[in-house]
Amino acid sequence: MSKLADKIRRTSRLEPQQLGFVTARATKNATLVLVGRASDARNAAELAQKGADVVVIGNPADGKLDVKSIGCESVGGWITGGVTAKQLKERGFDFVVFDPDETPSTAVLVDDIGYVMHLPAGVDDTTLRTIESFQLDAISVGTVESALTVRKQIELRRIFGLTRKPLAAAVAADISVEELQALRDTNVAVITCEGASNVERLRATIDALPPRSRRKDDERPTPLVPRSAPGAGEDDDDEEEEEHDH
Repeated sequence: MSKLADKIRRTSRLEPQQLGFVTARATKNATLVLVGRASDARNAAELAQKGADVVVIGNPADGKLDVKSIGCESVGGWITGGVTAKQLKERGFDFVVFDPDETPSTAVLVDDIGYVMHLPAGVDDTTLRTIESFQLDAISVGTVESALTVRKQIELRRIFGLTRKPLAAAVAADISVEELQALRDTNVAVITCEGASNVERLRATIDALPPRSRRKDDERPTPLVPRSAPGAGEDDDDEEEEEHDH
Protein backbone atom coordinates (compact mmCIF):
# COMPACT_ATOMS: atom_id res chain seq x y z
CA MET A 1 0.00 0.00 0.00
CA SER A 2 1.33 3.45 -0.89
CA LYS A 3 1.53 6.15 1.77
CA LEU A 4 -1.08 8.09 -0.20
CA ALA A 5 -3.53 5.18 0.00
CA ASP A 6 -2.88 4.87 3.72
CA LYS A 7 -3.58 8.57 4.25
CA ILE A 8 -6.84 8.30 2.31
CA ARG A 9 -7.88 5.29 4.35
CA ARG A 10 -7.21 7.05 7.66
CA THR A 11 -8.98 10.28 6.73
CA SER A 12 -12.02 8.37 5.43
CA ARG A 13 -12.74 6.63 8.73
CA LEU A 14 -15.96 7.43 10.55
CA GLU A 15 -15.53 8.99 13.96
CA PRO A 16 -16.50 6.60 16.77
CA GLN A 17 -19.39 7.71 18.92
CA GLN A 18 -18.27 9.23 22.22
CA LEU A 19 -19.59 7.50 25.34
CA GLY A 20 -20.32 9.29 28.59
CA PHE A 21 -19.64 12.95 29.20
CA VAL A 22 -16.90 14.14 26.86
CA THR A 23 -15.91 17.77 27.27
CA ALA A 24 -13.33 17.95 24.50
CA ARG A 25 -11.47 15.83 22.03
CA ALA A 26 -7.76 15.38 22.70
CA THR A 27 -6.97 15.32 19.00
CA LYS A 28 -8.83 16.02 15.80
CA ASN A 29 -7.99 14.02 12.72
CA ALA A 30 -8.24 15.61 9.27
CA THR A 31 -11.03 14.18 7.13
CA LEU A 32 -9.57 15.06 3.72
CA VAL A 33 -6.12 14.64 2.21
CA LEU A 34 -4.64 17.92 0.98
CA VAL A 35 -2.40 17.60 -2.09
CA GLY A 36 -0.25 20.47 -3.32
CA ARG A 37 0.63 20.51 -7.01
CA ALA A 38 4.23 21.64 -7.56
CA SER A 39 6.46 22.36 -10.54
CA ASP A 40 9.75 21.33 -8.91
CA ALA A 41 11.30 20.10 -5.67
CA ARG A 42 11.78 23.58 -4.20
CA ASN A 43 8.16 24.50 -4.81
CA ALA A 44 7.06 21.12 -3.41
CA ALA A 45 9.03 21.68 -0.19
CA GLU A 46 7.31 25.04 0.29
CA LEU A 47 3.87 23.47 -0.16
CA ALA A 48 4.72 20.81 2.43
CA GLN A 49 5.74 23.52 4.90
CA LYS A 50 2.42 25.30 4.36
CA GLY A 51 0.42 22.20 5.31
CA ALA A 52 0.14 19.92 2.27
CA ASP A 53 -0.19 16.26 3.32
CA VAL A 54 1.05 15.15 -0.10
CA VAL A 55 2.76 16.88 -3.03
CA VAL A 56 2.65 16.05 -6.75
CA ILE A 57 5.40 17.24 -9.06
CA GLY A 58 4.34 18.03 -12.60
CA ASN A 59 7.79 17.53 -14.12
CA PRO A 60 9.43 14.57 -12.36
CA ALA A 61 11.74 13.84 -15.31
CA ASP A 62 14.43 16.13 -13.86
CA GLY A 63 17.15 13.73 -12.80
CA LYS A 64 18.49 16.21 -10.23
CA LEU A 65 15.23 16.17 -8.29
CA ASP A 66 15.82 14.78 -4.78
CA VAL A 67 12.54 13.47 -3.37
CA LYS A 68 13.93 13.10 0.16
CA SER A 69 14.81 16.81 0.31
CA ILE A 70 11.15 17.80 -0.03
CA GLY A 71 10.31 16.82 3.53
CA CYS A 72 6.97 15.21 2.69
CA GLU A 73 6.01 11.64 3.53
CA SER A 74 4.22 11.06 0.22
CA VAL A 75 5.46 12.53 -3.07
CA GLY A 76 3.87 11.79 -6.43
CA GLY A 77 4.82 12.57 -9.99
CA TRP A 78 3.04 12.88 -13.33
CA ILE A 79 3.98 10.30 -15.95
CA THR A 80 4.97 12.46 -18.91
CA GLY A 81 7.66 12.57 -21.56
CA GLY A 82 8.55 8.90 -21.52
CA VAL A 83 8.87 8.66 -17.73
CA THR A 84 7.73 5.32 -16.29
CA ALA A 85 6.38 4.29 -12.91
CA LYS A 86 9.41 2.04 -12.45
CA GLN A 87 11.81 4.98 -12.87
CA LEU A 88 9.88 7.11 -10.38
CA LYS A 89 9.68 4.26 -7.88
CA GLU A 90 13.46 3.83 -8.03
CA ARG A 91 13.88 7.55 -7.29
CA GLY A 92 11.70 7.41 -4.18
CA PHE A 93 8.29 8.51 -5.46
CA ASP A 94 5.31 7.11 -3.55
CA PHE A 95 2.78 7.22 -6.39
CA VAL A 96 2.25 8.40 -9.97
CA VAL A 97 -0.54 10.29 -11.71
CA PHE A 98 -1.35 9.36 -15.31
CA ASP A 99 -3.74 10.11 -18.15
CA PRO A 100 -5.07 6.83 -19.64
CA ASP A 101 -5.36 8.40 -23.10
CA GLU A 102 -1.69 9.42 -23.24
CA THR A 103 0.18 6.92 -21.04
CA PRO A 104 1.64 3.75 -22.62
CA SER A 105 0.54 0.58 -20.84
CA THR A 106 4.22 -0.37 -20.44
CA ALA A 107 4.77 2.72 -18.28
CA VAL A 108 2.51 1.48 -15.48
CA LEU A 109 3.72 -2.08 -14.95
CA VAL A 110 5.21 -1.70 -11.46
CA ASP A 111 3.10 -3.13 -8.64
CA ASP A 112 4.72 -1.63 -5.53
CA ILE A 113 3.82 2.00 -6.22
CA GLY A 114 0.55 3.91 -5.99
CA TYR A 115 -1.50 5.00 -9.00
CA VAL A 116 -3.90 7.90 -9.50
CA MET A 117 -5.80 8.00 -12.79
CA HIS A 118 -6.88 11.32 -14.29
CA LEU A 119 -10.39 10.56 -15.52
CA PRO A 120 -11.12 11.81 -19.07
CA ALA A 121 -14.37 13.70 -19.61
CA GLY A 122 -17.49 11.88 -20.79
CA VAL A 123 -16.58 8.38 -19.61
CA ASP A 124 -19.50 5.97 -19.96
CA ASP A 125 -20.77 3.50 -17.36
CA THR A 126 -19.17 0.46 -19.01
CA THR A 127 -15.73 2.06 -18.88
CA LEU A 128 -16.22 3.12 -15.27
CA ARG A 129 -17.11 -0.45 -14.29
CA THR A 130 -13.94 -1.66 -16.02
CA ILE A 131 -11.84 0.83 -14.04
CA GLU A 132 -12.95 -0.89 -10.83
CA SER A 133 -10.62 -3.81 -11.62
CA PHE A 134 -7.55 -1.52 -11.75
CA GLN A 135 -5.38 -1.11 -8.65
CA LEU A 136 -5.83 2.63 -8.11
CA ASP A 137 -5.34 4.72 -4.99
CA ALA A 138 -7.74 7.37 -6.32
CA ILE A 139 -9.36 8.82 -9.42
CA SER A 140 -8.82 12.49 -10.27
CA VAL A 141 -12.00 14.13 -11.58
CA GLY A 142 -10.41 17.50 -12.36
CA THR A 143 -11.65 20.86 -11.10
CA VAL A 144 -14.95 21.02 -9.23
CA GLU A 145 -16.64 24.38 -8.78
CA SER A 146 -17.22 25.53 -5.21
CA ALA A 147 -20.93 26.05 -5.85
CA LEU A 148 -21.58 22.32 -6.05
CA THR A 149 -24.92 21.56 -7.67
CA VAL A 150 -27.05 18.50 -6.93
CA ARG A 151 -26.51 17.41 -10.53
CA LYS A 152 -22.74 17.46 -9.99
CA GLN A 153 -23.17 15.52 -6.76
CA ILE A 154 -25.08 12.86 -8.68
CA GLU A 155 -22.31 12.68 -11.29
CA LEU A 156 -19.60 12.28 -8.64
CA ARG A 157 -21.63 9.59 -6.88
CA ARG A 158 -22.03 7.81 -10.22
CA ILE A 159 -18.28 7.74 -10.74
CA PHE A 160 -17.64 6.46 -7.24
CA GLY A 161 -20.48 3.96 -7.35
CA LEU A 162 -19.21 2.31 -10.54
CA THR A 163 -15.46 2.44 -9.82
CA ARG A 164 -15.44 2.08 -6.01
CA LYS A 165 -12.37 4.32 -5.90
CA PRO A 166 -11.79 7.44 -3.75
CA LEU A 167 -12.12 10.65 -5.74
CA ALA A 168 -9.64 13.53 -5.97
CA ALA A 169 -10.77 17.01 -7.00
CA ALA A 170 -9.14 20.40 -7.52
CA VAL A 171 -10.96 23.26 -5.79
CA ALA A 172 -10.65 27.01 -5.36
CA ALA A 173 -8.78 28.18 -2.26
CA ASP A 174 -11.74 30.29 -1.11
CA ILE A 175 -14.14 27.34 -0.85
CA SER A 176 -16.20 27.50 2.34
CA VAL A 177 -16.37 24.87 5.06
CA GLU A 178 -19.95 24.04 4.09
CA GLU A 179 -19.09 23.68 0.39
CA LEU A 180 -16.10 21.50 1.20
CA GLN A 181 -18.22 19.33 3.48
CA ALA A 182 -20.78 18.85 0.67
CA LEU A 183 -17.94 17.78 -1.62
CA ARG A 184 -16.63 15.37 1.00
CA ASP A 185 -20.09 13.80 1.24
CA THR A 186 -19.88 12.84 -2.47
CA ASN A 187 -16.90 10.50 -1.74
CA VAL A 188 -14.22 13.06 -2.58
CA ALA A 189 -11.32 12.11 -0.27
CA VAL A 190 -8.51 14.18 -1.79
CA ILE A 191 -8.38 17.94 -2.40
CA THR A 192 -5.72 19.43 -4.69
CA CYS A 193 -4.51 22.96 -5.38
CA GLU A 194 -1.50 24.98 -6.53
CA GLY A 195 0.38 27.75 -4.72
CA ALA A 196 1.68 28.07 -1.16
CA SER A 197 -0.95 30.61 -0.09
CA ASN A 198 -3.76 28.44 -1.47
CA VAL A 199 -2.43 25.38 0.35
CA GLU A 200 -2.23 27.33 3.60
CA ARG A 201 -5.80 28.60 3.21
CA LEU A 202 -7.22 25.17 2.34
CA ARG A 203 -5.34 23.62 5.24
CA ALA A 204 -7.25 25.87 7.62
CA THR A 205 -10.59 25.09 5.92
CA ILE A 206 -10.02 21.33 6.04
CA ASP A 207 -9.04 21.49 9.70
CA ALA A 208 -12.30 23.36 10.42
CA LEU A 209 -14.47 20.60 8.95
CA PRO A 210 -16.69 18.66 11.37
CA PRO A 211 -15.88 14.96 11.85
CA ARG A 212 -17.24 12.41 9.42
CA SER A 213 -20.43 10.81 10.65
CA ARG A 214 -22.70 8.10 9.39
CA ARG A 215 -25.65 9.45 7.42
CA LYS A 216 -29.12 8.79 8.78
CA ASP A 217 -29.94 6.78 5.67
CA ASP A 218 -27.13 4.36 6.58
CA GLU A 219 -28.63 3.81 10.04
CA ARG A 220 -32.13 3.08 8.80
CA PRO A 221 -33.07 -0.49 9.82
CA THR A 222 -33.85 -2.96 7.08
CA PRO A 223 -37.28 -4.58 7.58
CA LEU A 224 -37.17 -8.34 7.88
CA VAL A 225 -40.28 -9.93 6.40
CA PRO A 226 -40.89 -13.47 7.72
CA ARG A 227 -41.39 -16.04 5.03
CA SER A 228 -43.15 -19.35 5.33
CA ALA A 229 -41.17 -22.51 4.92
CA PRO A 230 -41.50 -24.23 1.54
CA GLY A 231 -44.73 -26.16 1.32
CA ALA A 232 -46.20 -24.62 4.48
CA GLY A 233 -48.84 -22.70 2.58
CA GLU A 234 -49.95 -25.83 0.74
CA ASP A 235 -50.47 -27.76 4.00
CA ASP A 236 -52.60 -24.94 5.40
CA ASP A 237 -54.78 -24.97 2.28
CA ASP A 238 -55.24 -28.76 2.53
CA GLU A 239 -56.30 -28.51 6.17
CA GLU A 240 -58.86 -25.81 5.36
CA GLU A 241 -60.33 -27.94 2.56
CA GLU A 242 -60.64 -30.97 4.91
CA GLU A 243 -62.49 -28.84 7.49
CA HIS A 244 -64.96 -27.67 4.85
CA ASP A 245 -65.54 -31.29 3.70
CA HIS A 246 -66.48 -32.33 7.24
